[in-house]
Amino acid sequence: MLLEQSMGPFIAAVAYVLCALNGNVASATTHSASVNSISGSKGWHRSSLPSFISAKKSTFHWTDNVLSQTRGGSDEEEGAITAVAEAEEGAAAPAADDDDDVVTPIDSDDATEAKARNLTFSATKPYDGSPEDPDGIPSRFLNMKKGDREGAKEAFEGHLSWREENDVDTVLSRPHPQFDVCKAMAPHYFAGHDVKGNIVFVQRPAMLDFELMRKNNATIDDLLNHYIYVIEYCWNILEDGPPEGVMTNVLDMSGLSFRSMKNQEYIGFGKKFVNMMSSNYPGRSYKTLIVNAPKWFHGLFKLFKPLLREATRKKIVILKAGKHQEKILREILGDSLPNDLISGNDAPEVEAGARFFLPTEEKEECEPGPNSLIEFEMRQFCIELLKLNNETMQEVI
Repeated sequence: MLLEQSMGPFIAAVAYVLCALNGNVASATTHSASVNSISGSKGWHRSSLPSFISAKKSTFHWTDNVLSQTRGGSDEEEGAITAVAEAEEGAAAPAADDDDDVVTPIDSDDATEAKARNLTFSATKPYDGSPEDPDGIPSRFLNMKKGDREGAKEAFEGHLSWREENDVDTVLSRPHPQFDVCKAMAPHYFAGHDVKGNIVFVQRPAMLDFELMRKNNATIDDLLNHYIYVIEYCWNILEDGPPEGVMTNVLDMSGLSFRSMKNQEYIGFGKKFVNMMSSNYPGRSYKTLIVNAPKWFHGLFKLFKPLLREATRKKIVILKAGKHQEKILREILGDSLPNDLISGNDAPEVEAGARFFLPTEEKEECEPGPNSLIEFEMRQFCIELLKLNNETMQEVI
């Protein structure tokens, strides 16, 4: 049964918040062409240019593995942090524009630093368990189905069909002129790496801005395609392994309300988002930190909790704003704790249709948060592809 059918529209919206790109819901979603495929978006098109680019090795780190070979953390460490957070929080929480957005492209004169890169990526990797599997299934899909080979085979075949339908293998070789627009529509960013070496991904679900989307003539499908671009960049360029990486998700719930979660556009995006991510990127979660959670969310989570896998429940930490939240975040994220999540540095209120942040154009200005070094490099990667295709970044209005 599809997630949205079993949980209802409102809970499907909550599922979008909790799944956080990792396929965490217990009842695995089935592949449905009407939901899982993405209709053509005007900002995404095939290109006749070569599927490789030249870029500074020092900028994109395609050959330098910034992580140690050990990712994640032990079950004991995960349980200890989660138990402390739940114990302390449970007692306290009752149940219930610039004129020109185009950045100067990377200087191409530094030819000695350049490295050609093939930007076509398949669904499998040499170290994902598929070479050893008799059916060529990556271990993540077998784990998702708890060893049910037929179920895993069906899920992986659905994933392959999805990649073909949406040209996912070549998404990073195609220009993405709506990169800035999509970042503005739904604020999200890679803040850095946590203390275990896992990539940290921050999202602000309550700031999903449909007014800004309409102002910029964009669609939900454009945003879904953008998320594919970002996640494929993460696991194929940023964290290309081995071993296969996992992610620490931070969901900043600031501004979340019942009213926003009943919004039909929000629910519609949530359904597609959850189905796409849970079906196609399983087994990528190390921990999900839900921060600045309103009091009513704790009570709602208690109702939602039985629908989650036991392993997933152990990965979720719910925190409310304050010194305790900052303490837990520092323990887990270390130096990658975003500045806008530090007490006293709260992000300013942003009205509908306005941008949450402006991307920096100087590497020296990077800091943990929306303008982290990782975000700067990913945007430069996007700009270089636009340049090679004689295109420019769409200005956000």
